[in-house]
Amino acid sequence: MTAAAAAGVSDLQEAVLTVTVPMGRSAVASATEQLRTIGLGSCVAIIIFAPAQHLAALAHCMLPSPNGWGGDAAKYVDTAVPALLKALHRAGARAPFTAVLVGGASMFPGLETGFVRDIAGDNLRSARAALHAAGVPVHAEDVGGHVGRSVRVDSRRQRVTVHTIAAGDRCL
Repeated sequence: MTAAAAAGVSDLQEAVLTVTVPMGRSAVASATEQLRTIGLGSCVAIIIFAPAQHLAALAHCMLPSPNGWGGDAAKYVDTAVPALLKALHRAGARAPFTAVLVGGASMFPGLETGFVRDIAGDNLRSARAALHAAGVPVHAEDVGGHVGRSVRVDSRRQRVTVHTIAAGDRCL
């Protein structure tokens, strides 16, 4: 888009860079970027905002803790929260921070949880505990249930939009 054409673009449609965060990974976005992740089932998206600096960080966490396994810190809730805060600090963020949680769905309703580990529930409990331990309040959630979700994070507006097939978009 040319500068002349861009001048006519409304605030809601202004061009921003969209960064897609894959499963088990994380990213930080400035005010000119937005983050997105897709395919949240039992996984949990942990989003931490630094409102004063218009920064946002997102991790697409698969499991509550590493339990001796390797991989990116964002893959595990327990290690994702400190890693997100460290990345935000490196980007110039300062407290106060706020968090949003999305995901943690039980994707197989009716399956006996005594037989299969409740990964979704474990992810949510771990996320809340890790954020609490870090002193980051959770200001919104769209969690649980039996539906998959996708997330779009607008770091400038500090807004999270959750998409489900059944309900469409919902702004948190």
